[in-house]
Parts: sequence; C-alpha cells; structure tokens
Amino acid sequence: MSISILSFKTVCVPLILMVFLMTMGCTATPPKPEETIPVTSIPPATTSPAPAPTSDSGQSADNVQLSGNVYGLSTDPLRGIDIIVFSVSSPSQASAVDLTRMEIVFSATGSDPVTLTRGLRSTTGTFTAIRGGNTVTTLHPGDLVEISFPVKTVAGGSTVNIELRPQGRAVVPITRTVPAMISSTNVLE
Repeated sequence: MSISILSFKTVCVPLILMVFLMTMGCTATPPKPEETIPVTSIPPATTSPAPAPTSDSGQSADNVQLSGNVYGLSTDPLRGIDIIVFSVSSPSQASAVDLTRMEIVFSATGSDPVTLTRGLRSTTGTFTAIRGGNTVTTLHPGDLVEISFPVKTVAGGSTVNIELRPQGRAVVPITRTVPAMISSTNVLE
C-alpha cells in the first residue's frame, strides 16, 4: 500500500507547524517586569468618558501626574457620590514618590477642605493606594497607582477640588464637576 503525497502533506504539515509553535512558545523569552501593563480596578464608566485631562496646571518632570479620568462612585445615586477614584503615575525619568508622606486635600462646593493621608483601608481622613490589587507605599517611575477615598456625599452639579501634595514636590491641583445625573459610576468632568 502506498501513501499518497497529498495525504502525507496533510498529516505532516500540521504536525510540523504544531511542533514549531510549541517550541517557540516554550523557548520565547518572557517579558521583562518593566514591560508589564499595570492593572487597575477602576470600574468601567456608565457614561461615555470625556478625553482624559491630565491636571489643571503644568507639572515638572519629577512630579506625580494624574493618569486618566477622575471617577465618582455612588452607593446611593439619588443622594450623590461618596467615593473618589483616580490613577496617578510618575514619569520614567522621575524619582520614586513616598505615598506615606503625601497628603490629599479634598473639598466640594459648600464644604470645608479635608486633608487625607495614606491608610491601609479607605476611611474618613485616609486614602488608599493600590497597584495590581496590592496596597503600595511608594510610586515608582512608570508605575500606575489607583488612589481612592470616601467623601461626605457630594450632590450632582457640584464642583470638587482635589490637591495632591507629595512631600517636596509641586502640588497637583485637580478640579472637576460631578454630573447632574448620577449613576453608580460617574466620570467627573
């Protein structure tokens, strides 16, 4: 019995390709840690997000930077937002930022400013800093860290002011407006 060339190619070519793919997959160099993409836990927006502004003022190359949108989360949309979430980064050429010594000053229309410090849990007077699901104390160059903190309920249409105050660096002011119609997740514009 002779094997036809066509059936020989039909069997051998897929086998050779499979061996090649398995060999390449097993011998490929894994990505370097600095090439990984940070994962954040910011929930998807229920409204279409506006283009992400950086901050309201110029920033030096060695400073904390806002990365992406500022979100207002609500446990009761009829009352307002009660949690603020955003991500910060540090340029690749910058030095590390000690988040344990950074303060955040938050205020909203009709309320006094509140100074927050880094904590392990989100409570009144503290903010949390998370990277890849883990609490962090330092913002390293190229990192993306999620900052979140609870706030006294802020009604729709209110203006919120956030100042990031990393020790020994420029203050980063952020001003946003809470949407008039509030849902569980809101992009502050």
